[in-house]
Amino acid sequence: MRTILIAIILLLGGNAFATWSIIIVDPATGEIGIAGASCTKNCYGIGEIIPGKGAIIVQAMSNSKARSKGVQMILTNHSPDEIIAALMDSYFDPERQQYAVITLKHFKAPITYTGDSTRVYKGALTTNGISVQGNTLANETVLEKILHIAQKGKDDKLQIDEILMLALEAGSQAGGDVRCGEQRATSAFITVAKATDKKPYLNLMIFNQVKGGPNAVSMLRKKYDRWKSKRA
Repeated sequence: MRTILIAIILLLGGNAFATWSIIIVDPATGEIGIAGASCTKNCYGIGEIIPGKGAIIVQAMSNSKARSKGVQMILTNHSPDEIIAALMDSYFDPERQQYAVITLKHFKAPITYTGDSTRVYKGALTTNGISVQGNTLANETVLEKILHIAQKGKDDKLQIDEILMLALEAGSQAGGDVRCGEQRATSAFITVAKATDKKPYLNLMIFNQVKGGPNAVSMLRKKYDRWKSKRA
């Protein structure tokens, strides 16, 4: 039943606009995590982790064919720049997309692309093992604050799942998705996998929240804290 539910959620999220997201890889442990939040019904389907290999985000007018192409290329050990180059084919409508790719083999060189037709504020910031990207943001400092928190979390040697949760909250506190106003987001997710995992060991999501209701990032924090408590 759980497998069917996740499949339905993935289908619903296949063409979601997405607002702010993050990829983090740890080359020492091989652990990879992705997270995102948006003022849309569901942003869960924007990214995918290939355990032991890397991760890809395809957001804005998220394109499942572009994401699948990226996954195939990560599996066959292509570099992030080769993957982004392939996704620039007009078939994938790149000017309406926002791409981010990090692989464990090339963790020092995350590659992103933000199409001209995506909505402002928009952009991406990267550093070793971290990529932060967003569009339709409330202001131009959102990405800077997310990256700052993510880097601090790595420097403080926090677990990837903790860093991702803090990074989503930083994006929310900085203004989040301009379309949601004070609500910030109506959907959010965190996914993390170890190098040896066949599927992510952490897979939490909030989706389909009504406009004007609770902040999906705050709701995800509660779900995350419950998960962490049970894990402890």
